[in-house]
Amino acid sequence: MFNIKLSGQFFFSFEALLNFKILTIMNVVLNFMTKVRRSLKGRGIVSSVILIPKRYIQRYKFRSFDLWGLVETQEMDGAEEVKKHATKYEASNLIFFKKMFQNLDWPFQNSTYIDFGCGKGASLVYAADMGFKKVIGVEFATKLARIASENMNKYAKLKDKKVSFEVFNIDASQFEIPLDADCFYFFNPFDAVILDLVLRNIVKSLDIRQRKILIVYLHAVHVDVIRKYNFNQIRYISPKELDIYYFGGGYVFTNN
Repeated sequence: MFNIKLSGQFFFSFEALLNFKILTIMNVVLNFMTKVRRSLKGRGIVSSVILIPKRYIQRYKFRSFDLWGLVETQEMDGAEEVKKHATKYEASNLIFFKKMFQNLDWPFQNSTYIDFGCGKGASLVYAADMGFKKVIGVEFATKLARIASENMNKYAKLKDKKVSFEVFNIDASQFEIPLDADCFYFFNPFDAVILDLVLRNIVKSLDIRQRKILIVYLHAVHVDVIRKYNFNQIRYISPKELDIYYFGGGYVFTNN
């Protein structure tokens, strides 16, 4: 065993480092194999062969951004009263995100997009890349909101262009809907209680300024809350077409 003495007291073990790297690689491989088995079970061989490589290509495309990894609610900072309504953070899948908007007759270049519970800002980066005029993130967890802002600044720098964005560190139910916002995205960020309050705020904004809107809801476990407001459903994608763990699938609603 080779050791390097550090400050007279601590030793760095190459053997320990090697073991750590081996364990890290094994965890990555095991995680990948788990996802492969899950995909084969839910989608079958053909769909899995097509989808799995695409999912890793998306990560490569945005490899310089801090978008990935799970953040459980207990790891989030922020008020406990708000946290109890939140769900874990996981980046939206780019393939599924684009699928929700595919072939929609929507003027992205003139549209203001809001992600409620934006986490690290994955969908903000995607939306900006799709050409939305402005993107807005709403996130109660301070650390995640800061990361989202950093990711958007990095995106603007990499693209070498001005990107219109804002990230608000606030409880989604307390966020005042901008009157020009017209595309609202939810990736199962919170429970039915907060979703209902956010939808009330959206409806109030429509009472003040009528406009056509989109509500995009992915991993739609509380879709019945949206149905209460009599929006028109224009798209549904089943969990099998998305991910077998995206309970409820994906929906797009509009108001006219």
